[in-house]
Amino acid sequence: MVKTLKRILYSIIFIGLVLLMIFPNNPNIAKNETFDDIPLVAIYPNQIVDASSEPYPYLNAKGGIKFTRTLYPWQVGEDVMQIRKALKKIGYPISTTSYMFDQNMKNIVFKFQKDHGLKVDGIVGKSTVNAINKILIESGMTAPNIQTIVTKCPTNGYWITINKSSNTLTLLKGKNVIEKFPVATGKEPSFTPEGKWKIQNKVVNPAWKNIKGGVPENPLGYRWMGLNISDGYVFGIHGTNNEWSIGYFVSKGCIRMQNKDVERLFSIVKPGTPVWIGTQKKLSQWGYTVK
Repeated sequence: MVKTLKRILYSIIFIGLVLLMIFPNNPNIAKNETFDDIPLVAIYPNQIVDASSEPYPYLNAKGGIKFTRTLYPWQVGEDVMQIRKALKKIGYPISTTSYMFDQNMKNIVFKFQKDHGLKVDGIVGKSTVNAINKILIESGMTAPNIQTIVTKCPTNGYWITINKSSNTLTLLKGKNVIEKFPVATGKEPSFTPEGKWKIQNKVVNPAWKNIKGGVPENPLGYRWMGLNISDGYVFGIHGTNNEWSIGYFVSKGCIRMQNKDVERLFSIVKPGTPVWIGTQKKLSQWGYTVK
């Protein structure tokens, strides 16, 4: 009887060790995140299709809006503001000072789509951007720009701003904008800490709790850049296994990026890279303004 119990105990220990090897636990990475967020609005992941083969001659035409992603209601971004400005420019009554794809914007998009014989779905995808660009270009107008003005910077090298008002991460070099990326930030304004931080560590294929790194179901994606808040493993810039969440206020405080974007950023920045996080108002006070 005793020998049987010992054999069972040893078997349990062996199985436990094997499971730890397969699913390494890393409780330090993003320990503030729970990844139980559910969007508060209808998202349409099944309607996101690759329409690159369809005829959209004005989609990325010179003088038009550059198409980077499909926009859905309640997303936030500088590209949302640009669409607002474009709709205003071609005669639709819409505010041009908001980054939010709110209900009023959705109604305007409905009207635009109906006016121009498009599928009336309230989504700003390739066909809608193509139609907006067609009107702009054929009318001799150009797409409105989003201006970034930098009067102060922490370094002449690479650095990052994260605008919580527009859910936009900007990579700069000195006062020059290199690239902008849509992100997801905290579901409450206080969740993503504001301040002048730095990248403290970089991790390839980070593990999260009982999910090993480098697998599609990992909520941290394939890259982690920890910030020098707490121990560097609480708040960070990372990828995601739910790219639908990008552009929304959904996280527990981390900054989520599309995996292709975070991998590009990861390849450029180093530990010590400055990261400014704040609202539009706060960043403007520090010398970084978008309008």
